[in-house]
Amino acid sequence: MGLFSRFFSKPNDIAALRKAMTQQRYADALLILEELDQTELTTDECNEIQTLATTAGDTLAQVNLDEGLFLLRDDQRQRAVDHLQLAQQQAVSPQLQGRINETLNQLDSAEPITVAAASDCGSCSSCGPQVEGSPAPLDEADHPDFASQLDLILVSYPEALAERYQDKSVAFQQAFLLAHQGDEVAALKQFKQISDDERDDLYDFEVGSILGRQGSVVKACAALQSALKKNPSLLLAAETLVMLLMAQAKHNEAIVLIQQMLAQDQEPAFCHAQLASIYHLQQKNDLALEHGRKAISSGQTDPRIVLMTAMLLEGKGEIEEAEMLYSQLPSGGGCSGGINLYLAEFLLRQRRELRKLIDVFNGACRNEPDNPRWQLRVAQTYLARGWDKQGLSLLKTVVTDSRLTEDLLQEGKTLLAQYSTSS
Repeated sequence: MGLFSRFFSKPNDIAALRKAMTQQRYADALLILEELDQTELTTDECNEIQTLATTAGDTLAQVNLDEGLFLLRDDQRQRAVDHLQLAQQQAVSPQLQGRINETLNQLDSAEPITVAAASDCGSCSSCGPQVEGSPAPLDEADHPDFASQLDLILVSYPEALAERYQDKSVAFQQAFLLAHQGDEVAALKQFKQISDDERDDLYDFEVGSILGRQGSVVKACAALQSALKKNPSLLLAAETLVMLLMAQAKHNEAIVLIQQMLAQDQEPAFCHAQLASIYHLQQKNDLALEHGRKAISSGQTDPRIVLMTAMLLEGKGEIEEAEMLYSQLPSGGGCSGGINLYLAEFLLRQRRELRKLIDVFNGACRNEPDNPRWQLRVAQTYLARGWDKQGLSLLKTVVTDSRLTEDLLQEGKTLLAQYSTSS
């Protein structure tokens, strides 16, 4: 369900963004989008992200627009303005922005606002018979847009867990919504006002998640551990705690918790991926490879896990299986003929498909002119093809580039020394 993705997602974790959109977690999607570094994305990926950003922003903006209009009917002007201004920030499409701006302008000019016709989404707040004169105040429990926001978040939850959140008090649900809207300070303040009899495992999980996102990792772990003591089967708390323990390099504690999860057959793809990462950090490569394979066979598609497993397989001489995994990796900004850059570097090491590789690496040079890695790869490919003059000329130039990382610099110098010795 990925709620912890908000504080652990990597800059280009497009998979997490797609998952959030599929599960209609639009607030989470916008948070992921804020952290996404689009400078390393392909044109197709940038176009996809723009489409997803429009969908997420407009969906949340429409919810807040409907909420604001409903509050106007309920004669709660200031709260209405807050929601309309939030909608103004979230809206992406010009048509929706225009409707929101028009509503706010009418408020500023004290013009009457036609609430019933303002929304095209069939909100409960704008349908049904219209009442003459001032509307009667409405109870918070009958607030349709509050409920719709809650439903929007809970739609991706398992039914039993969603029902537990639906049964919570309005105060708890308000804090829950604030957290998902990114207002961590207000959410935590609201949660602290929750009565003791409602401070159960879900309370501890929500508070722990907020504290984790705020960087209070020790307090976050304590809250999440409390949640698991109250309810050992609360998978969200277990997943989030694992990620926090790993962030603190408390690997042994994480391993114990992961093994407990596996014993209960909880999220094997997630568990094996985390174990693979831990064992790789500990340089226990056989265990890392074992769990990397298990993670992928369980459905794990995280490029970091796939790449790590492919590299370990290549190191053990499992070339065919390694190539299959390399071919599954994203392009990373440059590909030709179905060959991504990770696969291209693998094929270069295998001295295969050299003619195609020249096109791939030259394309990478054009896409990333400030990255000398690809000039080095072009030089190596020239030399592998027997084009010594061109290859050595480019190699001598690239090893003087100060932007080259230490490992690549050493790689280039070693190759240059080999050719100097042979000549």
